[in-house]
Amino acid sequence: MAVVHFSTDQRKHTGITHIAVEAATVRELVRELSQRYPTLNAHLVETSATAVAIDGELIPDPMLEALTETSEVHLVRPLAGG
Repeated sequence: MAVVHFSTDQRKHTGITHIAVEAATVRELVRELSQRYPTLNAHLVETSATAVAIDGELIPDPMLEALTETSEVHLVRPLAGG
């Protein structure tokens, strides 16, 4: 199962630092997380520019990206600056 690591902001919605989720793609993973943690889903929608990193690599268009049983997934809030 893929392991999802939550940021400090996301932990306010999940109450945990990480969770193992069975999902074949990032889309399935997000769907499962949304069902388990509805307020997390609202948080991700509010921060719609959330990026996804899989095994330390930022994925530009992640929704169809395949996950393996050893995937480490981070939902990363983008940095702002100028």
